[in-house]
Amino acid sequence: MSVSLAPSYVTEGPRVRRFGERFVVQTKGRWAGKLIVHQPWEVALTNELFLKRPNGERVYKEALIGVARKNGKSTFGAELALYGLMGSAEQSPEIYAAAASRDQARVVFDQSRQMVDASPRLRDWLVPQRSVIHCRSNHGVFRVLASDAPRQYGLNPSLVIIDELWAHRTSELYYALTTGQLARQNPLVVSITTAGFDRSTICFELYERGRKLRAEGGIEAMREEGFLFWWYEAPPGSDYLDETTWKAANPSEWITIEQLRREQRRLPENVFRRLHLNQWTEVEDAWIKPWQWDACQAPEWTWDYAEPTWVGVDVGFKRDSAAIVAAQFHGDELFVSELILDPADQGREWGVADVRGMLAAELARYTALRECAYDPWSFRESAEILLERGIPMVEFPQSAGRMSPASEGLYELVVGSRLRHHGDQTFRSQVLAAVAAPTDRGGWRISKRRSLERIDAAVALAMATDRAVTMHNVRPARRTIVFG
Repeated sequence: MSVSLAPSYVTEGPRVRRFGERFVVQTKGRWAGKLIVHQPWEVALTNELFLKRPNGERVYKEALIGVARKNGKSTFGAELALYGLMGSAEQSPEIYAAAASRDQARVVFDQSRQMVDASPRLRDWLVPQRSVIHCRSNHGVFRVLASDAPRQYGLNPSLVIIDELWAHRTSELYYALTTGQLARQNPLVVSITTAGFDRSTICFELYERGRKLRAEGGIEAMREEGFLFWWYEAPPGSDYLDETTWKAANPSEWITIEQLRREQRRLPENVFRRLHLNQWTEVEDAWIKPWQWDACQAPEWTWDYAEPTWVGVDVGFKRDSAAIVAAQFHGDELFVSELILDPADQGREWGVADVRGMLAAELARYTALRECAYDPWSFRESAEILLERGIPMVEFPQSAGRMSPASEGLYELVVGSRLRHHGDQTFRSQVLAAVAAPTDRGGWRISKRRSLERIDAAVALAMATDRAVTMHNVRPARRTIVFG
């Protein structure tokens, strides 16, 4: 995407880029220790984003930038934040890294702080601390702000970098930041995001606003409105398997078709479209198709209780159901067996004590039990009791950091036909009831979300298979199990 400048405009873009290329040292991957080098799309974007009128007033007060994952969004946002803190003419600037959660907001902030630590030239001017960076020369500050934080109003921001706007459940933070600009001469709120699926969010509202401006008047309409819409995506309506469309959403030179091809094979369709084609989807996607699960059925086999086994247990949110899933390798294939505790089976809800008793009885059958993974939020006390009996209980928090790789690993097992199950219909319904929900950090995980069905078995399956794959080749410690 490139545009021409009207004679009446000047751009601060080259100054922004010189700041990065002379002062900002990168800290991640193959570029760690090297100064910033801008991609062609970043050159065009900064030229337009930092456009000024002859009187010095910025053309844009808001910007929505959309680009697929791994194209350098966080690095770009961190660079802009540091420029806003020390490179602009603003006095006592207030810079904010904002996001739906504090952890997500810290992604840009922490990268900026690491850049300061890595650059002696920046350290001459900036003082990085855990949650704030101070600028000595202009008394500026750079802080983290989350959508769930108190005191969102009353701020006086000069530059705000909002990361992954699609994840914001409400518009309150966005409007608090944009209405807080009035006291500044040249304020700017920049949202850098990938696409989402929830069309009731502020991100989709801005996306539609930008598309309308672009359709009605192009770049001149955006300049008149003071709102820049800069969105890279595969053409709407195109076949997501058409590789000729993929680079449209991935303008950075280091993103290759081969890399995207690998991602397409390992991700559910809608997840791939959102993360790597930057397309808005109608709904969250089922994480696998029914035929993919059915293709893994292998009914004619007998469980071997003497083989090394890993178990996952999940207790329902209201403790009215639970699932126990065991996994063991036979060659390169991972076989799984389930015990689903449904209230209909006994005419009443399952309590945690019931689940603990059933789990102890089930685990007593395995003579080579390696681990039993559980969510400490719902099962900690019972796990401690079982651990005292010698059962190797392992905490498996249901955080995105744990469930995202577990979900992706399970997906690869299923679509690669390396998972084997008996074909139980209740197990099947719970597995298929899960959806692929995006996480704040750009990954995905199996989740219940809007499903009315239970997915305890799907969660237990993800935990069991993750531990089995991770620990398959690790020699177990000697232990003693006492039941009773």
